[in-house]
Amino acid sequence: MDQSENNQKSEDDNYIEDKEEISLLLQTVPALNDLFNLHCKVGEGSFSSVFLATLKSSRDSKKFAIKHLIPTCHPSRIQREMNCLKKIGGQDHVAGLELCLRHAGSVVLVMPFMRHDRFMDYVQDMTVEETKHYMRALLTALQRVHKFHIMHRDVKPNNFLYDRPNRRYLLVDFGLAENYKRDLNKSNIKPLTPPVADSTRKKREIEVNKSSPTSLGKLEEKCYCFGKPKVCSLCLIRPAQVAPRAGTPGFRAPEVLLKHPAQTPAIDIWASGVILLSILSATQPFFRSPDDGTALAEIITIFGSDKIHLCARKLGKKITIPEQIPPVDIVKLCQKLRDRDKNVKNDEESSGKSFPLEGFDLLSKLMEVDHRLRITAAEALKHPFLKL
Repeated sequence: MDQSENNQKSEDDNYIEDKEEISLLLQTVPALNDLFNLHCKVGEGSFSSVFLATLKSSRDSKKFAIKHLIPTCHPSRIQREMNCLKKIGGQDHVAGLELCLRHAGSVVLVMPFMRHDRFMDYVQDMTVEETKHYMRALLTALQRVHKFHIMHRDVKPNNFLYDRPNRRYLLVDFGLAENYKRDLNKSNIKPLTPPVADSTRKKREIEVNKSSPTSLGKLEEKCYCFGKPKVCSLCLIRPAQVAPRAGTPGFRAPEVLLKHPAQTPAIDIWASGVILLSILSATQPFFRSPDDGTALAEIITIFGSDKIHLCARKLGKKITIPEQIPPVDIVKLCQKLRDRDKNVKNDEESSGKSFPLEGFDLLSKLMEVDHRLRITAAEALKHPFLKL
């Protein structure tokens, strides 16, 4: 069997599988069968599947995206995604909600469908002007989301749809979105749900109180185990630190990887910076981290060990890096990656095809490792690189 026959067999198998899923979905949510014709599956994630549909009662060809959430999704997660689509969506390149249907434990969200191209198909040949339009649209969408005190938490090319021929954009998938609020007293941003100590730490707290009721006050004055391979009694009775880690590997910000509990919309800005880095370097994915430790190591390789050490210290963390690692010249790195398959011999010819330095300046502000110094979406839209 040759390659073409293998491909045809794979396509046939996928078609049969899609039809089976559509049939099962129509049985699970009967109202769908009364309203829509479901044609095929167009997307799939950890928590949902998306299908292309058209209305039965209409003669026009308007298309819809039917998102079926898996029944094990927590109700608060479903409600949060619905609220985001309803309150925020419909403008500034943010997906809106047309209809929500529920039957027993199954929930489907009906949204306008937009055809889009795959990031891997255009990331290597985007022009400077196209990149400006793309990043302006992404940051405009994030500016709107953040105005509603929402963190998207999963900004990546697959969730920012791009219809390249028509230059249309759409930020989708608010399944991991979270509310946030600013603590005016501490000039910080904290999650709405406070950390809760686990039962193990409560037991330890009781044991420490019983064993040394008089010395506990002295222990609270200073902790001596920071950065050492041991844990003191004071740290054993502290509440468990709850730090959200939601997001896609390769797009998580340093404060997420360092498990900082008070995360801000800056995590979305970092992810948009990773997208810009992929465009400037014509590399997708740029970071290939399978775990948080490797992800930090990749970031250290780019920005150097000193910056990460300082960032961790400001967050009350300490990381051990076996050697001093200097930062790389990001402009030269991106140019080298862009030219790796072009066999460019003339340096002047190569530099003439590169992005302007303003693009790399914006990149440095989007990917500032200290989240408190990272540029906001509103500020980024005023950057010289994004002027059209």
